[in-house]
Amino acid sequence: MLVELDIFSGQPNPRFELDEQSSETLRQLLTRLALATERPPEPPGLGYRGFLLTDDTGQSRAYKGHVTTPAGVYADPGSSVERFLLGRIPPEYQELRRRITIEDEVRGS
Repeated sequence: MLVELDIFSGQPNPRFELDEQSSETLRQLLTRLALATERPPEPPGLGYRGFLLTDDTGQSRAYKGHVTTPAGVYADPGSSVERFLLGRIPPEYQELRRRITIEDEVRGS
């Protein structure tokens, strides 16, 4: 599964591949989510805009406690998907990891 950290404007976003085990764990996380009852927040024009996930089912976005997929929008109140992906950012992007605080982003702070 291809993951893109949607954080930059004017330069390419960091991208990385999840290995098969991590991809399977992520799929399991996604199957545990319930359909959202509210619209997901719109990502801002600048700064952290979540994670884009691309696989054979299409492209999805995990952002502020929601996961928007081709099949629908799912609630992720604990931001489990974002936290999981944040923990798998490769070493060359660790500097960016420190710039993202999921708790603050989820609350809208």
